[in-house]
Amino acid sequence: MTDAPANALSAVRRAFAAVHGPPQARLPAPPLAAGRAADAPLPVGVDAHRFGEGWHLVTAGLADVRPAGDGPTEPLGQELTVIVPAADRPPEWAFSLLLGTARTSVAVGRAFHAGARLAPGAPLDGGDSGLVAVGLRDDPLVTVEDGPTLLQAVGVTNGEFLLMQRVGTLVVLERLAARDPLLRTDPSRA
Repeated sequence: MTDAPANALSAVRRAFAAVHGPPQARLPAPPLAAGRAADAPLPVGVDAHRFGEGWHLVTAGLADVRPAGDGPTEPLGQELTVIVPAADRPPEWAFSLLLGTARTSVAVGRAFHAGARLAPGAPLDGGDSGLVAVGLRDDPLVTVEDGPTLLQAVGVTNGEFLLMQRVGTLVVLERLAARDPLLRTDPSRA
């Protein structure tokens, strides 16, 4: 990973631009208040890149966040991605999914890894989808040379989450990838 915060974000944005071109939508990070409190806004935005088969969203700035508390003082060194089906605009819930997953990483005080999973909760789209949990894998489309790790968040059902607990997250995601190699998080699939 690069040492300078601006370099990590620049490296991620260059890698995404090389694959997809410039972002077509961006949710900027909210400004941080002085003397950041534990409940202060997360200094992370989200960039959305449109490509032929969907939208590829990536957090912008998570790699440089240092978790609060007694844990390690190193930056997280990761950015999170999600791939969603093609539409006129990237769905709002996809931005929320990435920011919520980023907050969880900061709250637990450590970076995620490929094979991690987040427990079931409300439908990821805020509606009535059966996608209620997340599995993480290495991003299949973009890699950053000498930069942060990119992990793709993949929406899964409660049954798929339970199977992940038994056989492993990556095994289940590999099975799902047989139907959709990009593992687009598509609320209509469940």
